[in-house]
Amino acid sequence: MVKITCVFRRTTEGRLALLFASDLLKLWHGQDKSNTQQATLYVFLTPGAADAKRIASPELPSDRLLNDQRQRVLSEVVSISGWPAERIVLTDELLKSGDANEILVDHISAFERADLDVLYPSREQSLLARGKGPILVPFGDSQSALTAAQIALDMAAAMILPVVFYHTTWIDQSVHSDKPEEHMCQAARQVAATLRQTAEAVGDKLIVIPRSAKTTMG
Repeated sequence: MVKITCVFRRTTEGRLALLFASDLLKLWHGQDKSNTQQATLYVFLTPGAADAKRIASPELPSDRLLNDQRQRVLSEVVSISGWPAERIVLTDELLKSGDANEILVDHISAFERADLDVLYPSREQSLLARGKGPILVPFGDSQSALTAAQIALDMAAAMILPVVFYHTTWIDQSVHSDKPEEHMCQAARQVAATLRQTAEAVGDKLIVIPRSAKTTMG
């Protein structure tokens, strides 16, 4: 089962990311009511969100301060997300790389943790905020697209949505063809071939189309 984690931040972006993560969890399990009732939202507390040691005193020990702070954070998360408190897990353990089943929803970590699968919510409150359309997965000539593709395919299967793999290439003047895929560099072709195999393995078909009528190649 996928693990969706959001970084707790008392900022506008943090609030939007929390809403996005909560909604994503509901969408992911929406087709299976039993799973939805058991799904858990994980919230990572940054050191500043729950660090009580520096302000502790004999009259107010750090463990009590920490517990009070966690309760306040939990109340905020419940209020913002609408997710039941019993299905929210607050954690201050360092986020680890290599967990293929964990998705981190956050604006800042997307630029700081290349070792994690970070979903950048782009200040949206929901994956489907602009309508129920296909999940777009841009790809270039790097292997990172393969990880994103697998997540997108899993997500699409759960939400019953199509997936579009998107690549833009420059016209190669040495290639006399009007087929966009023949103008791609070799590395991008290899990525596209792997994406095709990945899609076919789960029963999807990969269709290559020009980006638009306004460009010769897309």
